[in-house]
Amino acid sequence: MPKASQGRPAERGGGGLSAAPFVVALVVAVVGIGGVLLWNTVRPAKDRLNDPAQIQVTIGQYYGALNKGRYADLVANTCAKDRQAPSFPPEKGFADARKAAVDKDGDVKLDAGDVTKLTVSGDTATANLVLHYAKLGEQTQHAKFVREGGKWKMCS
Repeated sequence: MPKASQGRPAERGGGGLSAAPFVVALVVAVVGIGGVLLWNTVRPAKDRLNDPAQIQVTIGQYYGALNKGRYADLVANTCAKDRQAPSFPPEKGFADARKAAVDKDGDVKLDAGDVTKLTVSGDTATANLVLHYAKLGEQTQHAKFVREGGKWKMCS
């Protein structure tokens, strides 16, 4: 008569735990996390920012354009209504005019804390900006913004 193994009962098929549910859960988790990471990689950074953060970017680019005399950046961050206004500066001579203004007043700087009372309502927004001019000192400006073509722009 064969001797029975001591200490462990004989295993039977179907009675133990299967690894399949754990493997399926792991695969689902890996695919889900991979999908989120891929989505965030292929989606442009500007689309990942919320409205207030996008407006902060617009403010930085707008005043950077004024400081550096970059006409294309000014146009890209100004609403269509303002660009079509007779008072909007022409491209010819813009860089020289801005250099003269910066020489006279100094660069304008804003920190994140200098944008206050930022309120977004649909495709429009308003904020108070505390502008720090190197030579003029501090000035407060009430700014308006509109969303055009999915991008926030400064607008009067």
